[in-house]
Amino acid sequence: MQALDHLRLDALPVSDLVFRQFACRVVSELARSAGIHSGRAEESFLDMLMAATRSGDPAMLSQVHDEMRRRRISAEQVTDIYFPCVIEAIGNAWHNAELNILEATVALSRLQVLLREFGHAWLSDRAANGGTGCVLLILPPGEQHCLGAMLAANQLRRLGVSVRVELLADAGAIRDLMSRKRFNAVFLSVSNHDAIATSAGLVKCIRDAAGRRMPVVIGGGIVARDAPESRMQRIANMTGADLATSDVRVALDFCGLQKLRLAAE
Repeated sequence: MQALDHLRLDALPVSDLVFRQFACRVVSELARSAGIHSGRAEESFLDMLMAATRSGDPAMLSQVHDEMRRRRISAEQVTDIYFPCVIEAIGNAWHNAELNILEATVALSRLQVLLREFGHAWLSDRAANGGTGCVLLILPPGEQHCLGAMLAANQLRRLGVSVRVELLADAGAIRDLMSRKRFNAVFLSVSNHDAIATSAGLVKCIRDAAGRRMPVVIGGGIVARDAPESRMQRIANMTGADLATSDVRVALDFCGLQKLRLAAE
């Protein structure tokens, strides 16, 4: 969603109690599901979720909750399948002047609230699971979105992987962190093509600190789900990463962490 890369979601304080209450109802009352979900978003439910996100109307959120119950849609499915579609739709609406910058920012911040509250539940679910590896997830300087990184972090934690998130950290900060902490892999969340050069610099810093043995994966909006393999490889080559993918399961398998996770279970 490059059109909204410059929006500072963290600059807008979010205290939307209605969305927090909705998230709590979802995780406590509705069915839970395991793993990471994929599939096609159902249009009518997507429109309902989009309308609730844009309006913040409690009545619309109640309809979303009821529809989730009726269709047996879990919070995990909403996050994995519907959130990316809503994020893209908000970006397109802003780009087409259907939303102004404040309306788009508020809508995205509401998604951020939901994702954070869902994430607290998933983290609690996995609190007793240890020994499944640790990933350093970096949002490079020049990237001012955070939802993509939050989505990836929550999916990884749901799979039982420990995640250290570093937002807008420069090469010096990453070098210092890697000298003090041990990681099994490094993931970079990138959506803006302008951040390619910065990402390449961070990858070089990681290589200098940890050598070639440290797997480095590029993900985020820059790696479209349906992108051809040649484009994925080109992004990996441009940044110096070992792999470019939009699928955290593929990334974990490449880094050997999927096997580590299964062994821990």
